[in-house]
Amino acid sequence: MRVLALDIQGFRGIPSGRLVLPDQVALVGPNGSGKSTIIDALSLVFGRQKLVHNLTEHDFTGSCPQPADRIRIVATVGGFPSNDPDRNTNWFRSGRSIEKWWDPATKTVLPEEQPGTLLCAQIGYAARFDHEDLTVKQIRYFQQHDDQVDPFDEEAIDRFPDRLLSDVGFFVLPARRTWAATISFGSELFRKAVATLGGVPATTVIHHRDALRNPSSPLEEDRALQPLIQSINTRMAQLVPGNPRLHLRVTSTDSESLLQALVPHYQRDEGGSLPAGRHGTGLISLQTLVLLLEIGRARKTAGQSFILALEEPELHVPPGLQRRLIGDAAAVSDQVICTTHAPRAAAFFDAASIQILSRTSIPGDDGGSRVEKLEGRPLSPASMVNEPNSVVQLYTDHRARLVEALMFPRVLIPEGRIDFEWLRLLLDVAETGERMLHGHQSPVPPFGSVVGVVPTRDSALRATFERLRSLHDHVGVLVDGDPAGDRYVADLISCSPTPCCVMQWPTGWAIEDAVRWTLDADDPVLLAEINTRLDRQFQSLDELVAALKNTSGQTGGLKAHYMAHEDIAGAMRKSPLCVQRVERLLEAVTRAVLRRLDGFENLESDEVRSRNRIAVCRFRA
Repeated sequence: MRVLALDIQGFRGIPSGRLVLPDQVALVGPNGSGKSTIIDALSLVFGRQKLVHNLTEHDFTGSCPQPADRIRIVATVGGFPSNDPDRNTNWFRSGRSIEKWWDPATKTVLPEEQPGTLLCAQIGYAARFDHEDLTVKQIRYFQQHDDQVDPFDEEAIDRFPDRLLSDVGFFVLPARRTWAATISFGSELFRKAVATLGGVPATTVIHHRDALRNPSSPLEEDRALQPLIQSINTRMAQLVPGNPRLHLRVTSTDSESLLQALVPHYQRDEGGSLPAGRHGTGLISLQTLVLLLEIGRARKTAGQSFILALEEPELHVPPGLQRRLIGDAAAVSDQVICTTHAPRAAAFFDAASIQILSRTSIPGDDGGSRVEKLEGRPLSPASMVNEPNSVVQLYTDHRARLVEALMFPRVLIPEGRIDFEWLRLLLDVAETGERMLHGHQSPVPPFGSVVGVVPTRDSALRATFERLRSLHDHVGVLVDGDPAGDRYVADLISCSPTPCCVMQWPTGWAIEDAVRWTLDADDPVLLAEINTRLDRQFQSLDELVAALKNTSGQTGGLKAHYMAHEDIAGAMRKSPLCVQRVERLLEAVTRAVLRRLDGFENLESDEVRSRNRIAVCRFRA
């Protein structure tokens, strides 16, 4: 089976939201975009409530639920063995789901079968806050009609039986997975795996139980303990009939106590067997996923459904293993739903299966106020045939960097690839360079926490913008101060929708001039350090910048010499004044995309070219 769509209302910070979920999907977005909320919503619908903290008022949108307020989550499930409801009577009969049909073309549920549609059912989950008990009441049911009946009016609904949850086979790899005893009988997941793979090995357990009851070297027979044990036995015989004798055992010696006492141990080649808790968090984290994969293999072999939600699978896992583990999960799963902050992990999925979570403001029911709606926007359309090569290469060669940029609250599209590389290096200088003891304190967040930069191909600015604006609501553009930059500004102003801002370098400037502005002309050591690193003899910073603009390698040009750029940035890190000016430059870009000029001396608003929906500004040296 598969989850075809998920609709959410009133859950945490999501007043309204809808996601269409393919067989493999990666959900990415900035912090607070709703990734964890989606996994929790699926867990509530499919009975994995133990993975969700106890619900309180704060789980209702607004945190102050009124008696009539409801959390509503509806999962549309499909992938039944047959499109004939009569062959799926566990799901479709009186008291169960009514027949519904999923249209793959429109991604909607239809009341009647049409050519190409698929049999589906809708499982609803609802919660309300009881103002008398001060607790959250929950119910799971079949969503039969679009009419908004109150699920807590039990005469109006058909309850969803828990035993059907096994048919769905929904499992979660939670972000909280550092419990050392995951592989133990104290773990519900491990018990589930044991049951799936054939049940508790009763004969072996009883053998170990009996061995514990009658150990070959009882602790109470140890010479050091004998005087105390004999004294206790003598006193007990005087007080209690039956001559009780004290035995010391490591457990209660019943089968359940033995199972609860089992603790996973691991032995590496270079050492002895150690409890899982004595190993690194990577091993502890991995054992949860390995256990889930075993359950998936067993269910797949038995012809049963297995849906796996991976919440940040990259946690505690080295980059080289991240894609391998996701591939292993996909191999045993009918559906993989992955939330991630790791661009490399997201890039495992094809572009059409990566969804950028976005919150869009829509008019409220009263027509005046506006509310947020959550949606998942596919990174690419179903087909890229009609897209220009510049965009196709962005989605193929640079998919991980593109996804990384889209995870930020603001996205910046520079004019070309060289600009992207320089901005990346300047960020490294700002984050790792030597700072002044009392530097400028910016009132805006740092560039690296707010702005994601896209590796734009040269001369592909508008095509890149138009594609990314459909994925992210806050996209800004950075252009040169030459006539070509002026044309870009005029072109972008005419777009619909427009960028949130366009920042332009001063007249005649390119990115190399911006780099020159950050260099400390009064520091004689700086140029000497750059010359040493580049093995050149530049007499001035202006001569250096001329080489940076020169595209001819045969005449000493360094325009596309990325290693030379890194050497220059390495020298800049050692100069506190350079670092301060780099921070100032990046603050200007951050302010531009946030539209917070606030009298900042290094930015000036272009009132002639600005519009209500787009702010145009220039850097001021």
